[in-house]
Amino acid sequence: MKYFSGILFLFFSLIGFSQTKIDFDSKYLFTTEKLGPEIKILTDSVVFKHGNSIMFCDSALFDYKTNYFDAFGNVRIIKPSKDFKDTVFLYGDTLHYSGRDKYAKIRNHVILKKDSLLLKTDSLDYDLGNNIGYYFNNGITVNGEDTLKSVFGYYYADDNEFFFKKNVKVINPRFKILSDTLMHNTETKITYFIGPTDIISDSNFIYCENGWYDHNNNISQFNKNAYLKNKEQKLQGDSLYYNRNTGIGKAFKNVTFTDSIQKVLLKGNYGFYNEKTGYALMTDSAQFIQVAENNDSLFMHADTLQSYKDSVTVNDTAQVYRIILAFHHVKTYKTDFQSKCDSLVYNLRDSVIEMHHNPVMWSDSNQLSADYIEIQTYKNEVDEIDMINNAFIISQSDSIRFNQIFGDNMFAYIDNKKISEVDVIGNGKSVYFIRDDNDKLIGVNFIECDSMDIYLKNNKLDKIWFYTKPKGKINPPLTLSKSETLLNGFKW
Repeated sequence: MKYFSGILFLFFSLIGFSQTKIDFDSKYLFTTEKLGPEIKILTDSVVFKHGNSIMFCDSALFDYKTNYFDAFGNVRIIKPSKDFKDTVFLYGDTLHYSGRDKYAKIRNHVILKKDSLLLKTDSLDYDLGNNIGYYFNNGITVNGEDTLKSVFGYYYADDNEFFFKKNVKVINPRFKILSDTLMHNTETKITYFIGPTDIISDSNFIYCENGWYDHNNNISQFNKNAYLKNKEQKLQGDSLYYNRNTGIGKAFKNVTFTDSIQKVLLKGNYGFYNEKTGYALMTDSAQFIQVAENNDSLFMHADTLQSYKDSVTVNDTAQVYRIILAFHHVKTYKTDFQSKCDSLVYNLRDSVIEMHHNPVMWSDSNQLSADYIEIQTYKNEVDEIDMINNAFIISQSDSIRFNQIFGDNMFAYIDNKKISEVDVIGNGKSVYFIRDDNDKLIGVNFIECDSMDIYLKNNKLDKIWFYTKPKGKINPPLTLSKSETLLNGFKW
């Protein structure tokens, strides 16, 4: 009772002291000759109060002169707030506290609690003045569905922010995050990536070196070398947006969408991708590339490119393929043909390219045009070209003269990347400049008939068959003006 009365006297007398002094209370108070009179030994129901922080323990050594104490057993610290839910609770086996700095070092079985947040570690330094905590020997934080682990960590309690460093791991039922450095807001549940980061789930893999993830809404923004991929597709760009709930991804600047199964790439500066349906869109310098094993890839450019998945069942097995849509100012390049049109459909199932609205195609030295052109390919090479309505084939005889074939419809067959046969169906017309063995021009051949079959060798006329009342004439080459040698609808 003597000691207890003394403690009560000290406790109440210190209320008038400066906030820098530590108030204390306990059931027993001792001093020893060995430790000296300045060191107070407190046991049983020990309580310290410093500012608005309250600390509890089983026993303590308190240096009244330096305002410093060591606490042992069932250590508990309460750092209250105006809103009680934001109060910080700290637990541990030992506590080393400096009243001068309001700095606590809590060791062994350390637990920090604030609202729904729980942090576990073995060593935690906590600045009670600024409400900032720091651990440096591995920590585990539980915040809702998310468990976060790292070697180092800073906790800014007033801002509800954690800063994690080295071997950072976030575990969620739907995914896990591996990073070097990240920040996490425990109130908004938004994670910010500040270094190389992997996000792994059953459906996809995401990499970035900067960005954020909203855990409540499952939306995210990834920057700097960012990409998203699954088993078949990959979307990358300077900046990626991703909604995990809808499976929708958006990409900005230097965007590439890759389909590894179809060996297809879409490039541009804005991309859209629906992971659930496989639909992709690319605009702003949009480019399509179909990669070929023989380095003879197909390149396509358009204002807008779209790609979507379709499937067909063969022998009770679903075969998935892509359909490419290209809109406005479409241009294609391949070693065996080049073309342009206003819109295009490319079906990768049967390798058919449909060209709509003023299509023009070049194969070797031949220009082909019609209202509609369909290119059929086989083993990544052009096999057949179907020209429907106002079909025209033009090739240069020399710098001012043109060989021409016209018909309602034409079907051209390709052999070794050259046109080997042309079938003209309906309203067939041709203009051909005849040359001798020395390549000297000797005449102009005009022919009209209903249909014709034309055979070529090495891109030169070999033989031709005319059907249904063919009529023709040969004119001396210098007796005709240039316009008289051009068929109606000619355009080079």
